[in-house]
Amino acid sequence: MKGIVIAAGLGSRMGHLTDEMPKCMLPINGQPLLHHTMDRMREAGCNELVVIVGYKAQHVDALDAAIVENKEFASNNILHSLMSAEKHLHGPVMCSYSDIWVEPGIHQDLTESQKDIVIAVDEDWLPYYDGRTQHPVDEAENVFFDDSMSIRQIGKHLRPENAGTLRCGEFLGLWWMSDTGTRNFREHFKSLDKNLDREEPFQRAKHWRTAYITDMLQELSDRGIEIDCAVTQRGWAELDTVEDYNRLASVAKRQRLHSICAPQRND
Repeated sequence: MKGIVIAAGLGSRMGHLTDEMPKCMLPINGQPLLHHTMDRMREAGCNELVVIVGYKAQHVDALDAAIVENKEFASNNILHSLMSAEKHLHGPVMCSYSDIWVEPGIHQDLTESQKDIVIAVDEDWLPYYDGRTQHPVDEAENVFFDDSMSIRQIGKHLRPENAGTLRCGEFLGLWWMSDTGTRNFREHFKSLDKNLDREEPFQRAKHWRTAYITDMLQELSDRGIEIDCAVTQRGWAELDTVEDYNRLASVAKRQRLHSICAPQRND
């Protein structure tokens, strides 16, 4: 199984923290966030890792992972960044944003699913936004899903009060695809890319070139491809802003970040 980490973005909301390095290289518990993510993927069974780089690419220490450069990182977004590594999207693949801390069990839950595309979703997500002023709640990548764990809607435009009889959670930025899932993802992207102008709107994105992963997942769902949820209760944190990074330790217990709360060895 492959593991792909999308780490090309500018990280502009990290301010001075990313003047000299991409945010995936910010230290947490003595090592870069990226290395923690790679460790989690290996523990879940990823024996081949790929890191997609862009901003400050020369400062990314990807250890023994393959490197793919998104040379258009300044003008495209995370979907097209992922697809710069299209040649690696074959067979079972676990994909992750580079600015999330996720507890190990969540990665394992994804790999144990029998579905073709499974996304990690936090159903106890709202308390995380208490005091989170630099990344307000209306920017959450929310998911409406039914009791069979199949998504119905996904995107930043969703509000929990509009879920009706559906359940509402937040997409972590972590997902798993089987061989069939990666093939569907690849083929639908190719078809869209062939038929859409780069400046044309797509789903909730103003331009096809700046589409999010959530836009693609919604498109697949609209076309009848089932997207399922692996539901968790907290166990993760996003590092999108200076505030997120500075308050990580203070919210670790509340977010059930057990691997941060645990005493760290000094050897």
